Amino acid sequence: MLHYEFMRIALAVAVLLGLSLPLIGSGVVYKRLSSSGDALAHSSLAGIAIGLAAGLNPLAISIISCIVSFLIIEILRKKFTKFSEIGVVVVLSLAIGIAGILSHYTKAANFESYLFGSIVLLSSTELIITIILTALVLLFSIFLYGPFFSSLYSESEAKVRGTKVGLINFLHSLLLSIVVAVGAKVVGSLVVSSMIVLPSAIAMQFKKGYKWTLIIGVIVGIISMVSGLTISYYLDWAPGATIVLFTVILLVTVFLVNGVIYLIHKTKKKKC
Repeated sequence: MLHYEFMRIALAVAVLLGLSLPLIGSGVVYKRLSSSGDALAHSSLAGIAIGLAAGLNPLAISIISCIVSFLIIEILRKKFTKFSEIGVVVVLSLAIGIAGILSHYTKAANFESYLFGSIVLLSSTELIITIILTALVLLFSIFLYGPFFSSLYSESEAKVRGTKVGLINFLHSLLLSIVVAVGAKVVGSLVVSSMIVLPSAIAMQFKKGYKWTLIIGVIVGIISMVSGLTISYYLDWAPGATIVLFTVILLVTVFLVNGVIYLIHKTKKKKC
């Protein structure tokens, strides 16, 4: 598999996204904003459709589309303070409409490759973009760990302590938008939101606190990305779909193991 340059690039990008997706996605899960990932994923698809139809770089337009969508969501959240999810639904609906119409003006094969990912078609330029993006996510996660965690726990208390909650949330959402756009190229627009949520969902089953949720989520993300890519290569399956399916199987396995452990402890207590 590693004899081919395109697979080496694909593997490198898989590891990088396996690291960055759970790191940036954990905040989305803890904020209970998983639906925002769906809205941004569909926005990336709309951006890709615009890029392909206009003959522009699909990845660049996808990133711009996700950032604009994130800004629209933030504006609508302020308009509908008690019903903040309305902004997500509006952006999601708009993105689906744009993608659906413009898909008729693109080559079916090109557009379809972005639905379920085209990780084996990545270039060295896209690898460099992913490296830079992952570095930014790491810097955010390390240097703003304390303030971001405080804002997750209680925004009001964080503001009282002098934490710039608005700026931190803005930076987090901005990074999330770009990660989704790049991830859409790799695992596909229809499944990238799953890889934002699933690794963190698996990590949360261990109930070790936020710090360990991040660490375990990253480990799960990297294992899922690399394993899914490897399986898809040898079985000739769609990479994105295989990665997500592998991650879902991991989640189900953790559920089953936890269930067995619970039953064992319950049986031991009864015997005592």
